Amino acid sequence: MLPTLLFGLQAVSGPVLPVPKVLRAAPGCDRSADGDEVVVCARTDQPDRLRPVPERYTEPTIPKAEVRVFGNARLSAETEQAGVGGFPSNRAMMRLKIPF
Repeated sequence: MLPTLLFGLQAVSGPVLPVPKVLRAAPGCDRSADGDEVVVCARTDQPDRLRPVPERYTEPTIPKAEVRVFGNARLSAETEQAGVGGFPSNRAMMRLKIPF
């Protein structure tokens, strides 16, 4: 009974804490010979800096779903996303285009 109680007291409640990051020392900077110049040194790698997001969709990935119904009138199927009250609303639409 006593050994079971001792093992129970040694149990850790909760997840293990993450290991802290090891900070690397900044690289040494060259000093100016005369001492009158200001030398600025910075870290070359910036792991925590956010990079700009690349443009993903430069060209349409699929052709437009459109068909000529009569004369110059065209019927097309399209999708759209718009914000409604702070939430995205996905829509599917059929559009009939008749030129004047």
